[in-house]
Parts: sequence; structure tokens; C-alpha cells
Amino acid sequence: MIVTKAHLPRRTFLRSALGAAVALPFLDAMVPALSAQDARRPLRFGAVYLPNGVQPEAWHPEPTGGAFEFRPIMKPLEPYRESLVTISGLKAPDGNPENGGVHMGASAAWLNGVGPLTGQGDFSVIRSEKSLDQFIADAIAGDTPLRSLQVGTEDMGTSAGACDGYPCVFFNTLSWRDATSPLPMGINPRVTFERMFGGTGSEARRASDLALKRSVLDSIVEETAELQRSLGPADNAILDEYLTDVREVERQLDRMEARAGAVPSDTSAPSGIPDAFDEHLTVTYDLMRLAFEGDMSRVFTFMVGHEGSSRSYAHIGIPEPHHPVSHHLNRPAAIEKYVRIAAYHSEKLAEFLGKLQAREDGDGTLLDRSLIYYGSGMGNGNTHDRGNPPALIAGGANGRLQGNRHIAAESGEPTANLLLGLADLMNVEIDTIGRSTRRFAL
Repeated sequence: MIVTKAHLPRRTFLRSALGAAVALPFLDAMVPALSAQDARRPLRFGAVYLPNGVQPEAWHPEPTGGAFEFRPIMKPLEPYRESLVTISGLKAPDGNPENGGVHMGASAAWLNGVGPLTGQGDFSVIRSEKSLDQFIADAIAGDTPLRSLQVGTEDMGTSAGACDGYPCVFFNTLSWRDATSPLPMGINPRVTFERMFGGTGSEARRASDLALKRSVLDSIVEETAELQRSLGPADNAILDEYLTDVREVERQLDRMEARAGAVPSDTSAPSGIPDAFDEHLTVTYDLMRLAFEGDMSRVFTFMVGHEGSSRSYAHIGIPEPHHPVSHHLNRPAAIEKYVRIAAYHSEKLAEFLGKLQAREDGDGTLLDRSLIYYGSGMGNGNTHDRGNPPALIAGGANGRLQGNRHIAAESGEPTANLLLGLADLMNVEIDTIGRSTRRFAL
């Protein structure tokens, strides 16, 4: 790294002889090196998908406007009221066999408003439409090392016939680069970390690299010290905070790997390992925050669980799998479990928003510079109902989004209209997407 005239290039990395690379967050020392237009803080976009819908009356508030109450599922998000907009009354694409089936069609259509364009039982062609996150990446990725990130927590599998009669690739992604290019999710946080900070190649190569360097940060100590001597107090505080976050994510991953290594290879993990899924969610959200903070990627999609997921939530006292719980048959005790699972995911989202809010970014925070879209491709999972799905927007979008609002859509308005509204907030020009009929005003 060479620093000239005390100004840092925007795309500056700390590098070591071992190949470790850490992108720096946006520092004040970079601003003089930029044109007036480039000096604007970058805008980020994240999309987080919740499977199996929600109990609508436990999510959607009353009344519209800014005086709405937070119902049980949304309650964990109340501290971020001023940064939230929630929308009720939308209609997701129907779950008929021609549109991906009752479950897979929900997630497959969430970001492009159409879902699979491959006939049921036809495994010869993989086709859909370009998704919103990829339109946004075209516009805002800039010179970031990773154009976009796609992450999740489980793989649905690849067996024919297991995914509503479609190729399972439709189950395993939210993102489409174009009509024939699905972008699969990375479900291993260690692999995502290696993508972000180096160590690409085969599994054996990555293992060798990790043996050579205990930590990304250990291998750049000298260069970090050199940089810190050239920065002012405010920038040094931001840098210290950011590198501490990198170190903590490394520790989380090390703890996860140590736990996995303690289980014999021929042993099946029990369904309710305490905190295992919670830890997976936490470290993945933290990686996405690091991607934003270090400007390594400005776009991510995160599928916190699959449609039809058989994952247990024993760590919050619900040993039954998520999918069967969603089919509650209107039984109060079953509905209560369904609500608790969705509220738990609201808690994890709230943790993520809190960490974005706690990180300064110029005269604002990372939350101010971000737009986070959270929701599901169905409303009430009990009947696979596509009406009134949860739809929440968080963040300031660089001053473009006013929070503390509940908006009621026109009856049956397609969720694709909201996708166009989100594109407008991101200053992305799209005429139509999926089955859109107009732009949803935000």
C-alpha cells in the first residue's frame, strides 16, 4: 500500500505476503481523492427472505400512517420504527403448478415477480427472469470486489421431483443474473468469509492457506500500523471498529468449526443442537454487515430458510419443523408456535439493523445508507395463501426513504409493483418486472 499526498484511494486494501486482503471502510481520508460526485457515500441493498409466510393478523399493524402499533411478530423491530416502512394488502404471484408450485413458487418469484418459466417436470431448461437485486447491482456495484452476495442456511438438494416437480435450482436461489443464469446461495459462512478476504481455490487449498495464517488480521499487522500512522483520530476510530468486527467474525467461524470437528464423521447431528442455527444466522448477518462496512459488496440476498423447510426451532422451544408448524389448522397452540418462529426471525433482523445503525458512515450510519427489504412470498402458510404477505423496508436509502409508516396497498396489488418502487428508491430505471402493473409509491 502506498499513500500519497495523505489521501487514500477509495479502493484501498491492506495486503500481506500471504495473500490476505482486507478492504477498508469509507474513511474521511478518501474524500479529497474523489470527485464531488464520487464522494457521495455508497448506497447498499439487502434482501432477506422469510419462508412459509406468517400469521397475517400477528404481523400487519393498524392503522396506516405513523401511529401504527407493532403486533407480536414485528414487535422486536419497534426500536427501529423511524427507519421502517411496512406494507399490507399486496398479492404475491399465485402458487399454481405453472408458476412453481405452492412452496417453491413463493421464493422463486420473490425478487422477480414471476418465478420459474420452465414447465413442471421439464428439467432440460432453466429459465426465469432477471431479479431486482441484479438490476440494482448493475447500477451500484461500482468497483466493489464482489458484485453481489447470495447467502443462505440450508440446501434443498438436487434430486429430481423433490422440488415441486421442478429442478431444485429454483428452490436454492432468490437471484437471477439474467433469464438463464440463477445465482446459487452460499450456505457455508467460512467459504463466504474466504471469498471476502481471500483464500479462493479448492477446499484443500483453502485449508492450506488457513494453516499458514491463523488470522487475516495477524498477517497484516505491520501494514495496518503504517496506515494508522497516516490517519486522523476519527478515521482511526472507524478503522479500529471495523477490524475488530472482522476479528470477531473470524472467532465466530472458528468456534463453529471447532464444534463441527468434535462430532465424529459417522454421527448424525441431532435436530436440536442448542444455538447452532442461531449462530449460523448471526455470523451470516455479520458477514453481510462487514461486506457493507468494508464496501466489499453493496448488494446481498439472504434466504434465512427454505420454503418447505424441515428445520427444527428447538433452541426457542419449538422442536417441530417449520413447515409443519406453518400448517397450524387454525389451532391456537399451533398458531402460537408459528408466530414465535416468525418473531424470532424478526429478532435476528433487529440485531442486524442495530449493528448497521451502530456503525458510522460519514455524517450518518450504515443503516442510513442502506435499503433492506424483508418479507416472504406468501401470506398465511396454513393454506399457502398468497394474499397479504409480510413486506418490510428498513433503512434510509441515503435520505430517499422516510420511515415510521404503514402503507396499505390497493386490494390485490401485485408484489411486483413494490419491486418497481424499490428500484426507484435505489435510482434504478426498470420499466417492468414480472407481473407488475405500476410503480408502488414509497
